[in-house]
Amino acid sequence: MGIFEKEAPVSVTRRNFLNHVAMLGPIAMYLWIDPEICSADDDECTLPKPPNAQPLIPDEKRIIERRSALEMAEAGMAAELKAFRDAIGKLQNLPNADVNGWAKQIAQHCMNCAPSNGANIHFDWAFLPWHRALLYFLERILRRQSGSNDLRLIYWDWENTQSKQLPSIYTPAGQPLYWKNRNLSLNLTDDDVDVQPLLGVPNFPTFGGGPTQGRPTPAAFGGPHANVHNSFDPGDMADLQFSPRDPVFYAHHANIDRLWSSWVKAGHSNPDFGGSKAYFYDEDKKWRYILFNDLRDEAKLGYKYSSYMQPATTSRPMRSFAIAGRTEQLEMNTADLRELRSAPAGPRFLLIDSIHNLGTFDVAALRYGIFSAAPTPQGNVAEDRNYLGKVANVRAAGGIHAGPLTAALDVTGKLSQILANEHGSIRLFVAPLDAKGNILAPGIPVQADSINLVA
Repeated sequence: MGIFEKEAPVSVTRRNFLNHVAMLGPIAMYLWIDPEICSADDDECTLPKPPNAQPLIPDEKRIIERRSALEMAEAGMAAELKAFRDAIGKLQNLPNADVNGWAKQIAQHCMNCAPSNGANIHFDWAFLPWHRALLYFLERILRRQSGSNDLRLIYWDWENTQSKQLPSIYTPAGQPLYWKNRNLSLNLTDDDVDVQPLLGVPNFPTFGGGPTQGRPTPAAFGGPHANVHNSFDPGDMADLQFSPRDPVFYAHHANIDRLWSSWVKAGHSNPDFGGSKAYFYDEDKKWRYILFNDLRDEAKLGYKYSSYMQPATTSRPMRSFAIAGRTEQLEMNTADLRELRSAPAGPRFLLIDSIHNLGTFDVAALRYGIFSAAPTPQGNVAEDRNYLGKVANVRAAGGIHAGPLTAALDVTGKLSQILANEHGSIRLFVAPLDAKGNILAPGIPVQADSINLVA
């Protein structure tokens, strides 16, 4: 019997489904699927009623490179690119109700990031391992569809100076990597895709989030990840729930996955995720779960990246200096201030864990600028010497999540702006921005769970 013949699913409206998920809260952590309400139709936000989940313990025999979109565009990679496009096309041509088909790949993501979902995969430590699992199960399905166990996903290395526009392999119409609802005019800036402050984050809770929603929200979410999504506005990629409609979504998230691997290679450690797990249908259409702890090393999943992001410095360990206070006037203690000022020359990063007063602005915004003094109302960040960097959210189903965001900013050469006086007083302001960096409302003092300088 086929998977849809085991038991007739119960139909449900999307609104009722999302409301039900919101009520389930932590009970549905990393699953968010109630077997009694999920339908098997072609909707992009539902899955069929799953059977009992069986564990998948990765035991890949070969490690094969995931290559960048730039590499795949080279003449010598034409056969590999064709095989990848053909495999994607096979998924797109499967019936919408097929759990291996394109619509249900979208559903896996859509169901887990609804605005009303109290266990959203983007705002706690599920962000990195859950998306790694999504890519891994998709890769297994593509390998099956292509008939080649050598097939691997493609990553878009948007931090590369040669890759700040949509990769050329995704642009031609009439092939499976093209998507009609896509902004083709994006041109990412260095400010959008600066990975150095993320590579310098010394602990996983700040980098990848903690076990509690929004405390802290992963810095890996609110930096280049969000900025790249937002650069596709208007288009499906600019909506968290439906961004997987666009094939470039998977190349984008493969680069976020590569960022995680690069962070580990820079000398940092992953946490013990305990029993946390992700649920997916595998290439045999079997309902599986995989432990987050089994996702911490990509080599066990049968892949590595053709290159990794390199931190700005590897010559010495960097130290984190705490900044006390949650109001306008922040302070560093004298000993830390002395050590900070005598630290060897090199990069300086500002980490702001869980900025939680972003919902107080009258104007809705996706982007927020961080400043070392009150910004000029109606000004632009390009003209404001006190601008330190930005943190961003991504729209979901037309709405904006107003919860905490964590910022990781490169403030190398800006310490004199940040330290207001010789006693270590610090002032940090936040203000909403539009896509062009225009300041939309007067800035307010940052309120966050913790603030640190890394040097």
